[in-house]
Amino acid sequence: MPRFSIQSPNGRVKLTVTLREGALHYTAEKDGVTVVDRSPLGLLLRQADLSCGLTLVSSNYASIQETYTLPAFKKSPCENHANTLTLLLEKHEETLQVEGRAYDDGVALRLIAGGEGNASVLGERTGFSIPAGAGDVYGMKYLFTYEDMYYPIPKCDLYQNRLAFPVLVDCGAGVWALYAEAAVFGDYGGSNLLSTREDPQRLMVQRAPDQLSPTLTHFPVTTPWRVVLCGDLNDIVTSNTLENLNPPSIVEDTSFVQPGVAAWSWMAENDSTRDPKRCREYVDYAAQMGFPYYLADGGWPGNVDIPELVKYAAERNVKIWLWEHSKDVRSPEIAEEKFKLWSSWGVVGVKIDFFESDRAERVKQYDYLARIAAKYRLMVNFHGAMKPAGEIRTWPHVLTREGVLGGEYLQNFSNILPMGPDAAHNCTLPFTRNAMGPMDYTPVCYRAYLTGTTDAHQTALTVIFTSYVLHIGERAETVLAHPARPFLSKVPTAWDETRVLEAYPASFVTMARRKGEDWFAAGICARRPRNVRLELDFLEEGAAYTASLFADDLGDETPFDAAEGALPPADAALCAKLDAMPGRPALHAHDLHRMRVESFPVKKGDALDIPLAANGGFALMLEKKAD
Repeated sequence: MPRFSIQSPNGRVKLTVTLREGALHYTAEKDGVTVVDRSPLGLLLRQADLSCGLTLVSSNYASIQETYTLPAFKKSPCENHANTLTLLLEKHEETLQVEGRAYDDGVALRLIAGGEGNASVLGERTGFSIPAGAGDVYGMKYLFTYEDMYYPIPKCDLYQNRLAFPVLVDCGAGVWALYAEAAVFGDYGGSNLLSTREDPQRLMVQRAPDQLSPTLTHFPVTTPWRVVLCGDLNDIVTSNTLENLNPPSIVEDTSFVQPGVAAWSWMAENDSTRDPKRCREYVDYAAQMGFPYYLADGGWPGNVDIPELVKYAAERNVKIWLWEHSKDVRSPEIAEEKFKLWSSWGVVGVKIDFFESDRAERVKQYDYLARIAAKYRLMVNFHGAMKPAGEIRTWPHVLTREGVLGGEYLQNFSNILPMGPDAAHNCTLPFTRNAMGPMDYTPVCYRAYLTGTTDAHQTALTVIFTSYVLHIGERAETVLAHPARPFLSKVPTAWDETRVLEAYPASFVTMARRKGEDWFAAGICARRPRNVRLELDFLEEGAAYTASLFADDLGDETPFDAAEGALPPADAALCAKLDAMPGRPALHAHDLHRMRVESFPVKKGDALDIPLAANGGFALMLEKKAD
């Protein structure tokens, strides 16, 4: 039985591919912990079944080592360092090439069927087998919009639903695995996962459910990469392996790609984008906050004079993005005409909405829209879209995608999820959807809608979540009057360094990110109050910093609604006062909008104890003082 293994550059990750009785399987492990058990590899074409009857022709080992930078990303630079394995197999006159890579934070495999001319893909025979001893599995029921919650799923019940990529698995001993795909383009389309009642832990790759006929493509047929990111949660969040697996940038001059915060009126005021006066007021708000952008969302056509708004905004150092429905740019010719026109007006970005499909035909639309937008130096937000899969390396001007149940659902327009995203969902997204790439969650909702979270939690989301164009979901007047305004006016949207300091999905996340010489830290929790001990070991040795803290204000009369040790214990006087009240205080007796704002000096080695309310959070600026 031929067996081929490669290890990652640091020797801690191992990928093994076996050929037994004509069929391919693979396994992967990290530090001796299995992250994917014996799983099949294969491809079914109309022309040939390349999942069985294979014989080995050759094998080759090599390595990759390069670095690159992206104009908007979660860290800089990116390292692409892997050991590689290439197997060439044949079946009669057909050939199949297996490409494998082992990175320090994961493994990846893809299949390439050789040949010439047209090809028809009937399906894949590739899977991800969850280890028998694995703990929690976090998955999301596949929806065309990717707008659902990530919940722990009992392993015995995994077969009940198609699952969207990614799937997060607790493999034990502090090792997590994220099953993902990378380099998804229109010649193949996106995929999902499905198992069987007989083997629920073997998640098999499926074509898009609305891909009803064979996927028509051409030889050589190249599948997307099937990826297992592995390590601790920090490894998964900070990985750039998905980007490594994508082709280099199609954009030679990326100077037009400028990450930043966008003033956005649609979420809090759906009709605002039809009102020229209100649009100008949001431009004024962006200027006051120092935001570089305002998005004229759905409703602007025929109501707002965009060239006039662009001119008005330019006088205030603000630039304009435009919304468009994907059905209105369903051909390259129409997209070219519109993008050329909008660019001539001075528009700098486009938000294209309502794709809602992974089938190859729809994914081809992403390909040509990205290409045409680059030609006219337009940044892009794909909304109502499939999740990303590292394509920002190829399309660095595509700054974000939706593909997430985000702040818009707070409007209660869904009869499926009427309450919108909750704190547990927010504490899971960094390790699931957001690990795949930037997400247009549209955070920060203080008073426009009920969130069940504190204002400090909402503020923290601007650091916890990654979106290289960040849309603030609250009304202009609320943000301008809010205690967190100084934080929102300075928070970056792209970073030089990211660190997960502590985390557990659905429960809590504490993260620190660096931009230049300044750090921004944030933490959120779900369901229960907790105390964060923030060790400032990541700061520069010998440097002095000014810390600005925006945290939950628990008051001094709610000891029963705080984690142990956060507040002084209740005494007789307080208990007597509570007894005298007409009805005992309910859970969350404190005001969710109350925020504690403090400023003080800190240095490397200091530690901060920050109490969080239930569903609470904190946001912290650490600005380096000049020498």
